Amino acid sequence: MAMIEWWFWPIVIYGLGIIAALDVIWRGRSSQSMAAWVLALILMPVLTLPIYLLFGARRFRGYRRARRQGDTVLGPIGITAGNRLSPFIATPTALTKPFTRLFRMPEIHHNECTLLINGEATFNRLFQRIREAKHVICIQFYILRDDALGQELLHLLRQKVQQGVAVYLLYDEIGSHKLSRRYINALRQSGIDVSRFNPIRFRYRWQLNFRNHRKVTIIDEQYAFVGGHNLGMEYLHQQGYWRDTHVEIHGPAALSFQLSFVEDWHWATSTVLPLPWAVTCGRGPTSVMCLNPGPSDYQDSGATVVTHLINQAQHRCWLSAPYFIPDATLINALQLAVLRGIDVRVLLPEKADNWLVQQAMRSYVQELTHYGIHFHTYQKGFMHQKVILVDDDTACIGSMNLDNRSLHINFESAALIHDASFAQQVKTMLEIDFTHARPSQLRYNIGQRLLARSTRLLAPIL
Repeated sequence: MAMIEWWFWPIVIYGLGIIAALDVIWRGRSSQSMAAWVLALILMPVLTLPIYLLFGARRFRGYRRARRQGDTVLGPIGITAGNRLSPFIATPTALTKPFTRLFRMPEIHHNECTLLINGEATFNRLFQRIREAKHVICIQFYILRDDALGQELLHLLRQKVQQGVAVYLLYDEIGSHKLSRRYINALRQSGIDVSRFNPIRFRYRWQLNFRNHRKVTIIDEQYAFVGGHNLGMEYLHQQGYWRDTHVEIHGPAALSFQLSFVEDWHWATSTVLPLPWAVTCGRGPTSVMCLNPGPSDYQDSGATVVTHLINQAQHRCWLSAPYFIPDATLINALQLAVLRGIDVRVLLPEKADNWLVQQAMRSYVQELTHYGIHFHTYQKGFMHQKVILVDDDTACIGSMNLDNRSLHINFESAALIHDASFAQQVKTMLEIDFTHARPSQLRYNIGQRLLARSTRLLAPIL
């Protein structure tokens, strides 16, 4: 019996590891990630198999099924929104045509965009628009905290509900895992419709890896706020200096972000929000496109967005993100951009808020610097903004980081903004950020280099 048990358990464990490795090969899209998982599952199944079962899935099957089923319900809403927006739809260009087909949301003319370059500017403007709301408020955050800022939001939303405004709030259960039950109950008792995205329940136990990282607010179908700020006091510099960026969009493009919110709400609750779809007849000079990549898409839409923007650059591509763990496609796009003579700069934090990520980032920075890519590390505080500037007329502001999680796994949101004047504001903002940064330091000792190269092996699953 003892001999049977001795033979039995290794066979079972390694057999399950091989089965999981075959599942990776069958379902995976990224060769980098597939290679890391396959080797780990075959060589170390005892350690890797539980991690893969919880975090290794690369397809959000539940959302995909919900989208297919919801197409019959949400389809008419999408048609209604498209009809309302038809007078404002821009002619597709080489830049926007792939995104139009990928996200089914066209570029929209006649918006006004306001750049919000810190937490004070973002939340002052956001709360001002909430106070002015007349009909409906849709709020979505990855992290929602029960702190002073969260309490202020609760107070404002309670007042708006009392005034007859419909309020819908969606938060990610993983990102907001510290959110108190007391706060959630207070929201619901105030008449606010609250839902969590990707709830931790038995039937979703193998999909904990997927996170809704979007930070979007839509007010009265005419204002949309998009960017990198979560709702917490750290963004008001109460816990160190956090550098982040948001944008306020006023105009018909707000409907595109509202449609994205409705899709997420439908997945989380299996209900369709009874929202109005009136169009604000904006007269602004700015064209805006809603980008909402996620793992339910049939392509790696997040990676596609970033690589296409880099490939479209004619003379400048500046990128800013707190995490830089690129896949092979993004590395090739950056290298090719430099070979084409493009001014490629990447702004990163001096220290990441994750030690493993920090070590892996060092390896990529050291390698790509030799190709002529200019890396700068922000010194003033933690740099958390996610911004891409292309040439003199295009900017992308949203929630997407330059790592495997954002490019392939998370649900993300961004506003692609086409306007020379706005792009100039973003350029000026980034130039100021570069004055608070220094060229990345590449002098690592042998131990640091070995550690960086070793943690890079974990890059696909960080």
